[in-house]
Amino acid sequence: MAGQMYKLEDFLMIAEKHGASDIHLASGENPHIRIKGKLRSLGKEDAVLSEDNIARIMDSTLHESQQVRCRKLFEETGSVDYSYEAALGGRSVRYRLQAYRALGKLSLALRRIHYEIPTFEQLNLPPIYQQVMENPEQKGIIIVGGETGSGKSSTLAAMIGLLARRPDKHIVTIEDPVEFVFRDSRALVHQRELGVDFPNYTEALRAVLREDPNVIMVGEMRDAETVHAAIKAAETGHLVLTSLHTATAAWTFSRILNFFKEAEHDAVRLNLSYNLLAIMNQMLVPSEQEGYDRVPATEVFINVPSVRQYLREKEKESELADVIKEGHDGMHSFNMSLDRLIREGHIGVNLAKSYSHNPQELEMLIKITRND
Repeated sequence: MAGQMYKLEDFLMIAEKHGASDIHLASGENPHIRIKGKLRSLGKEDAVLSEDNIARIMDSTLHESQQVRCRKLFEETGSVDYSYEAALGGRSVRYRLQAYRALGKLSLALRRIHYEIPTFEQLNLPPIYQQVMENPEQKGIIIVGGETGSGKSSTLAAMIGLLARRPDKHIVTIEDPVEFVFRDSRALVHQRELGVDFPNYTEALRAVLREDPNVIMVGEMRDAETVHAAIKAAETGHLVLTSLHTATAAWTFSRILNFFKEAEHDAVRLNLSYNLLAIMNQMLVPSEQEGYDRVPATEVFINVPSVRQYLREKEKESELADVIKEGHDGMHSFNMSLDRLIREGHIGVNLAKSYSHNPQELEMLIKITRND
């Protein structure tokens, strides 16, 4: 088996059979798949993949329109993201793929992307997510925060899916790569992919305002220019949906400020105090209930007029987490969400504490809510 040359289809078929969310292929290692959050090794100890095998698999995933950009970016930065679509068993499957080097070895990580657009209910997200999206005329920025694998892309897809039911909307997405494909929508939806439809985020965001959009989805805020563009789009009457790689809602706000020089912080705070609608952070935890895989624990900040001062004033920024814990207007902390998941029977106390950013506080919250 050590000398066998594997094809990507070999791994796709196994992944589809077992409902795997991810496939990991690395030179000199056994292939792995992730099932219900847990990594599983494929094959015996000697079923390792060669560098040449990985390179051939990568070649097979690159569409002609992707090759020049992806190879150039890979050589310059050591990694590249792109989308891949294949026919498998008479149907199409789609993956988000990253090629990267680890200790000089070529590696591939593939994340399964489903064509079905999820709903908030299917994702087990709390009602506040739907409530935030219900105003069809709202303008501003909604940020979905979370670490890798927290379901940010699925949540953004659910938001777009809800808005796409409205025939009066023109929705433009700017993604790297396109993950969920919106086919059966009443709205006009145009999806643009980095390297295929635009050269970089800055150019795409500059152009999108001339495309008459109502809603703009930016896959990820990556730098100060992206944040500036998102704020500008919100100021000119658009709804902007985006994501950020952060653990909590308070850290999401701090991360945005850290994109800028300190001299710019006051102006950014003022802009966000008027244009930020909500920050919704999430993490996925394994459910103990039958019929569930992983369920989201969430933390939500809603920028209602009574709390704008906590965004606008530097002195009050440190109190943002406390405002969230008060639980007004649908706001709630991760610990409040974990406590709810315990009461609903999804997770036990010990597992909840292992996911909590403040286990001692969670323990106190559990005691309080059980004594009410």
